[in-house]
Amino acid sequence: MNVIFDLGKVLIDYDFGVFYRAINCKNKSLSITEAELPVLLFDAGKLSRHEFYLEMKELFDFDVEQEAFEHAWKNVFFPMNDMLDLSREIAQHHDVFILSNTDEIHFPHIWQEFPQLHHFGDNLMLSYELKSVKPDIEIFRLALAKFKLNLENCIFIDDKYENIEAARKYGMSAIWHQSFELSKQKLSNFLT
Repeated sequence: MNVIFDLGKVLIDYDFGVFYRAINCKNKSLSITEAELPVLLFDAGKLSRHEFYLEMKELFDFDVEQEAFEHAWKNVFFPMNDMLDLSREIAQHHDVFILSNTDEIHFPHIWQEFPQLHHFGDNLMLSYELKSVKPDIEIFRLALAKFKLNLENCIFIDDKYENIEAARKYGMSAIWHQSFELSKQKLSNFLT
């Protein structure tokens, strides 16, 4: 069985409050959700790093240079140790993959800072490389094709229900990650 994990809020947690404080944005009422369009375009590899910086600068109204912005953008993550341990345990008997909406600033930093992820090896399905983002059905097709995986032999775990719905619509078994305990139990049910 192939177990495909989302990254953010499943294996690695984040706090964008750290980012807002670091860039000292003047538009403090905005949340990362309101930056969804430039974030998803960057995640899909459709904006360059500089274009993304300019879009975010206009939206959040900050004065920092691009290098300081990128430093702040990537330093918002911390590990979800229970889920990382679970993924490592599953990797002893099944193939494990990461399918993530992520970007060319975030992912290399995460990979370097969290060696707890290295048991995934090259089994990485990254939106900025696939040029597609969840919940687009296309990303599931591209991700599975990259590794020649059969749909029937895949289980997908994600914290966003719209991504779970998209995976199921594509025909994949999926688990909506709400807590470590629930995900562990549901995975165990699938894998036994």
